[in-house]
Amino acid sequence: MGLTTSETPVREDRGSGTLLSLASALARTDSVEDVALAVRDVMHADLGASFVSVSLVDGPWLLTPALGQLDDDTEQRWLRLPLDLDTPAHRVARAGRRLVFDSLASLVAMFPHGRDAFERARLRSGAVLPMTISDGYRIGSVTFAWDVDRTLTEDEVVLVTAVTDATAQAARRAQLYRERRDVAHTLQAAMLPELPALPGLAVASRYLPWSTTDEQVGGDWYDAIAPPDDGVLLVIGDVAGHDTEAAARMGRVRSMFRALAVDRPEEPPAALVSRLDHVLSALGDETLATLIVARLDPPGPTRRLWWTTAGHPPPVLVDAAGRSTVLVAEPDLPLGVAPGRPRHDHDIPWPPGATLVLYTDGLVERRGRDVGDGIVVLRAALERTHTEDVETLLGELVTEHVANSEDDCAVLAVRDVSATR
Repeated sequence: MGLTTSETPVREDRGSGTLLSLASALARTDSVEDVALAVRDVMHADLGASFVSVSLVDGPWLLTPALGQLDDDTEQRWLRLPLDLDTPAHRVARAGRRLVFDSLASLVAMFPHGRDAFERARLRSGAVLPMTISDGYRIGSVTFAWDVDRTLTEDEVVLVTAVTDATAQAARRAQLYRERRDVAHTLQAAMLPELPALPGLAVASRYLPWSTTDEQVGGDWYDAIAPPDDGVLLVIGDVAGHDTEAAARMGRVRSMFRALAVDRPEEPPAALVSRLDHVLSALGDETLATLIVARLDPPGPTRRLWWTTAGHPPPVLVDAAGRSTVLVAEPDLPLGVAPGRPRHDHDIPWPPGATLVLYTDGLVERRGRDVGDGIVVLRAALERTHTEDVETLLGELVTEHVANSEDDCAVLAVRDVSATR
């Protein structure tokens, strides 16, 4: 039988070039699907393979990413199949022994019920090899096939074995990356509180992590606590770092703060932060963090807003007419710097219909831009959108951050809506 260009057998002198091409392609992957696509493209381009698939063991299942080589219905059905099925990919993944075939007839002889699937995939000659990593641990199998009957040479088998070994390492790296990312995302989500329903107030929040790898978590946090008197206690803070240690420290600080706030709901913000600083110090926790705690009095003619700042960017207050004010006050030191140093409360009358916005520095800080300039931009955005509901307002507020992100960002807003109810 004559061979077309796509049917040309693997040339022995192309082996090193193929492995170099594969190494370059795999270096740019960060998911199992990307790994499978990279292997498919290199094997198609360099070796003329007509079909390539990467199958990974996932508990009692074998997962085979769709690679656009067959009809959609077939590839969707192959995405997730029980591991105990008897197909070439399944058998090799379970047993760990390679399978080489030189014709459709020889393949059908081993798997009599698979003829239709083999013909759809154009499996006439090729090899199915186990993917193993350290200590012989099997993670799946790789199928390489050509659409002509022929016998693979010994050198060709060596080459596809080397390709499989490289694929196994890249696939395992992608699996571990996904697991770390999932753990990080779960951890971060667990740290985000449910905001309480508050009479006469609308509360909204946003948290936007920043990461170059999508697996990091940050130390930004916020909370809103409803005291028994129908006021509200708000806090936003930033623990240094962008890793699981920062998230763990943040979780401890947040939990301690909630316990202290619930224990003494009448306590002013400065006293609450002083106690928090003392507890961290007494427990030997060296967490360094900035934060703002704000308390809004219960509704009434003399309603006031109280706050204390521990080295954190100042809140912004927007009145019902859209005029913004930066609540500038001499900031006290961050948590963890000098636990015995006195802290100070600040207060102003609460304007009916006002909106208070607390945020972390990721919202206003940019490379090449002063924080003060960022706050000017923030004020302009709040004045422009002050008639929007708080959820919409925060959505628009963080749009720029998403486009120019260089740090984690948390935003917490509360609006007086008592007059509209």
